[in-house]
Amino acid sequence: MDITIAILLVAVGIVVGFITAKLTTKTTDVNQQEVAKSEQLEAELTQYKQDVEQHFSSSAELLNSMAQEYSKVYQHMAQAQQNLLPDSELIIKIPFKDVKEPSQVTETINEVELQALAANDILEAVNKQPNDYAAGSHGIINQVQATPADEKASA
Repeated sequence: MDITIAILLVAVGIVVGFITAKLTTKTTDVNQQEVAKSEQLEAELTQYKQDVEQHFSSSAELLNSMAQEYSKVYQHMAQAQQNLLPDSELIIKIPFKDVKEPSQVTETINEVELQALAANDILEAVNKQPNDYAAGSHGIINQVQATPADEKASA
């Protein structure tokens, strides 16, 4: 009997050990799947960051190239104007192209402020409520008493 109980306890131990191993293995598989998914998401995020960085660097290069080309076009137009229209008073102006002295910047700011004030005055004149009232009383609100002579004339 002792051997039977011992064999039975060993069999129960094996079954309990097998069930415990299966349960812990499933959580390990789930953990491994979660770790793999997390690593995949990190790799995608890193790739996205690299794509954004590459986009901004190429955009900066394109903008720099565009600015250089614009400068070349401006120089070409200015030179053509001087060659083709030497007596012309027309001047090609690009605001803030050249480095200006503080006095020139102040003058430009003052000009812009004056233009804004003039535009504001015009806007106020347009939006001003019209003066549609006449001087004196119309007699609509304060009715004038009719005299007996007026009554005979109207009859």
